[in-house]
Amino acid sequence: YLPVSNSSSSPSPFSIHSPLPPQFADLPANLRFFIDYYDKTVCASIVTFDGPGNPYRQQILQMAFSNEALMEAIYALSSSHLQSKKRGALIMDRRSSPSRLSLIADPPISKSRKLPHPSAISSAKDNSSELSVALEHKNASIKLLNARLANPHLAKTDSAMATLLILLLYHICETGVGQFKTHLAGVKKLMGMRGVGKETQKWGWMETVFTWLDNMSASVNNREAQLRGGYLDMIFESSDEWDLESLTGCDRDLFMRLAGLGRINMLSQMAPTTTSNYPDIEDDGETEPYRDEDDGRDDFWLAWNAMKADLSGWRPTTIHAATPSRHRSQTPTSPTSPSSTPKPSKAHEAVENGHWLHASNVYRHAVLLYLSRLAYPHLSPSHSIFQNTVREILDHVNCLPTTGLGSRLFWPLFITGTECVVDAHRDFIRARCADMQRDSGFFNKVNGLEVLERIWSSSNEAPKNRSIGGRGLRWRVVTGGEDAEYLMI
Repeated sequence: YLPVSNSSSSPSPFSIHSPLPPQFADLPANLRFFIDYYDKTVCASIVTFDGPGNPYRQQILQMAFSNEALMEAIYALSSSHLQSKKRGALIMDRRSSPSRLSLIADPPISKSRKLPHPSAISSAKDNSSELSVALEHKNASIKLLNARLANPHLAKTDSAMATLLILLLYHICETGVGQFKTHLAGVKKLMGMRGVGKETQKWGWMETVFTWLDNMSASVNNREAQLRGGYLDMIFESSDEWDLESLTGCDRDLFMRLAGLGRINMLSQMAPTTTSNYPDIEDDGETEPYRDEDDGRDDFWLAWNAMKADLSGWRPTTIHAATPSRHRSQTPTSPTSPSSTPKPSKAHEAVENGHWLHASNVYRHAVLLYLSRLAYPHLSPSHSIFQNTVREILDHVNCLPTTGLGSRLFWPLFITGTECVVDAHRDFIRARCADMQRDSGFFNKVNGLEVLERIWSSSNEAPKNRSIGGRGLRWRVVTGGEDAEYLMI
């Protein structure tokens, strides 16, 4: 193996130790490097906690040696990840400097300005030839994949699904902006061809990841999820070693609730049949503001109240908690995998479980904050209905380490950041985004923070035209004009 000198983190101790297939030795040095980098660095950055059974390594990498389309996708992701870590580190360092240099040196933004496409947000020192390498491998993978998808038999193979997944991760790593709805519509069609779902009880970890990505994308991109219903049931009932918690850091019980946000957001945008006149009631910091639930949006308010009551009473558990100890003690999947580590002490387990409960509460309160904004699109973010929840979320985040589980909270941190009005809170969000980018290497964190910076640069007061539900979601002012979707994960 070539040394992975460009990684800012230590190589994973769970990387493959067995001799790789003979064809590995015949590959050019740069391609061997990409395989090694994917094995030692990328695989660990995609899951909550790395372990000997990491499916991105143990399944996808092994499949790639017999599938050229998948291997080209791995080359593309590795190259993109390597460059994204460099670009992201440089930009985040500028963000944390005293002058807090902007990603884009323009005048202050106006409401009429659109967010430039993220491909324009890069360091002047970027080597264009290095960036083009990832694009060349991505295009080669797509060409080979399309040829396989034209064959109904080959289209249903695990390697076809794996190639689609790695290509999707490539786009998240490159910018976090893309045609995710179209990509996931193709995935849904392929899942139908493979016969997966509740009716057949066929399910795998890749289907879990795709369903997660679709629902998380829907929540911030003004649409309903495409992968829902029985697909969510399969995630909830999963007994796989690599379940939703292990793959994403989100509790499945909470995800079942979170997955309804896309639909509630769309329902909130139904035209009211009456004009709401909100009474001028002083914000005492405790009383919920007035809501006009007789405005003709009956379906919205029914769904909103049901989710609000459900989440208000819900409390996280550690039944399916993803912890470092759980994955380090997994039974190795091959004779060459690292041996199991000693069982952790009760005190150590208690700390890890405590982190899991804090992370789940971060998600829970972020969903409640999202619901509050749907119900009160006309209120300033400085109102206590938002700020009380913001403080609650940041208190939980502050109890988590900046790596591992703490770096898997970009969606709730983004939702929280959109309502932050206190400078100290915004600085905390900036610092955590920088930590997350360093830990994951995915450039979508940088672009997500840029969306927040643009929100913060605008007035703290809600514009008067935000009169209907989801139209008040504060990121829509920045991202609403984009044809592509953002993935804030």
